Amino acid sequence: MIKVSILGYGKMGKEIEKVVIREGMNIVAKIDNEDDWKAQNEAFLGSDVAIEFSTPGTVVKNLSRCFNAGIPVVCGTTGWTNVEKDMLDQCARTSNAMVYGSNFSIGANMFFKINEMMAQLMNNQEQYDVMIEETHHATKKDAPSGTAITIANIILNQLDRKKEWTLEDDSDAASINIVAHRFGEETGTHAVRYQSDDDCIILCHKAYNRAIFAQGAVRAARWLVKNKGIHQFQDIFLQV
Repeated sequence: MIKVSILGYGKMGKEIEKVVIREGMNIVAKIDNEDDWKAQNEAFLGSDVAIEFSTPGTVVKNLSRCFNAGIPVVCGTTGWTNVEKDMLDQCARTSNAMVYGSNFSIGANMFFKINEMMAQLMNNQEQYDVMIEETHHATKKDAPSGTAITIANIILNQLDRKKEWTLEDDSDAASINIVAHRFGEETGTHAVRYQSDDDCIILCHKAYNRAIFAQGAVRAARWLVKNKGIHQFQDIFLQV
């Protein structure tokens, strides 16, 4: 039986707990703060894999603890792209294993692939401008969302006329404007709009609940136990 530690026991952590139990895996630790670390560190050290969905303020320390303990980790927390290279280097130096991503929904990762194909098609259609709009619950701490940034980077890699993304700023024709909304209990909606003077194409992915992210993360954890290395979820989601 695979032994799992859940790092971050908020709304997502509780959804992950449900899926882990349903999948017949064993939860050995549920850690949400420093007091939990003190009380459950020994149990954590016995984990086969950790699933990390915490906050931008705690994710780096949580990942470091996994790397130093030699425990493979699935990380779905966003808001740490500014230190991503350092964390990946640390994971490699400690010969550890990790799956990370901005979105663990299978549907959202299909959406990434669709946006890649659409951007390729639009590269020679200069009459179309593009923007991204995302909506999340009022307590989400980072903006734009990691998913929106992933989509923007996918488009930037294919659309020669766009050079960067910006948040709430459409003043530069060479940038992709991302509009971020935070209110209510919205789980996550992402829309990509291509607009010309004559028509508009809108691609949209809407998450109805957090269970889809938990399911993807637990499937990735089971996969990671048998497959070492550093992987982005969008590169392996068809395998899990």
